[in-house]
Amino acid sequence: MPTTTFAFRAVAAVAIFAFLAGCLAAVASAQEPVPQPQRTLIAAGQGVVKVTPKDRKSNASIVAAVNAANAKALPLAIKDARTQAAQLATAAGVTLGALVTVSNNAPITGPFYGPYYPVTGTFGPNQFCGNVTTRPSHIDKSGKRVYGKPRTRRTCRIPANIQRSVQLTFALA
Repeated sequence: MPTTTFAFRAVAAVAIFAFLAGCLAAVASAQEPVPQPQRTLIAAGQGVVKVTPKDRKSNASIVAAVNAANAKALPLAIKDARTQAAQLATAAGVTLGALVTVSNNAPITGPFYGPYYPVTGTFGPNQFCGNVTTRPSHIDKSGKRVYGKPRTRRTCRIPANIQRSVQLTFALA
């Protein structure tokens, strides 16, 4: 029995020593926090660009138009945020300082594709053209709905526009 107690105490001592060594190493490698300005101003901006593909029936053309609209919308969003910040600072009677942070609010994405997230592609990522199956129906004389033969057709669904939003944080001078 005394050897079991000694072994337990030895293991406990080694564990405590390892814990303290880890704590000291973490404290030694910690960085000083970056000082943040005391007063800041946060402004949000949006950029909206219409999607205009060269060929409305070509998936490659639609993807290129979506990418081009996305590239144009981001600078517009930043410009809008800077304008909003300047207007807000003027109205509040303060002067804008340096830009402290930039936040790109990512578009909403989900685990599925469809009309809720048309920018990602209705038929999958960057897939704006695909086959759609419909089934015509009508109501017969007895009031019962009758379904016809399913039909498949190819269609392309183009998002109307691309919207980007950013958030800028400025220090106040």
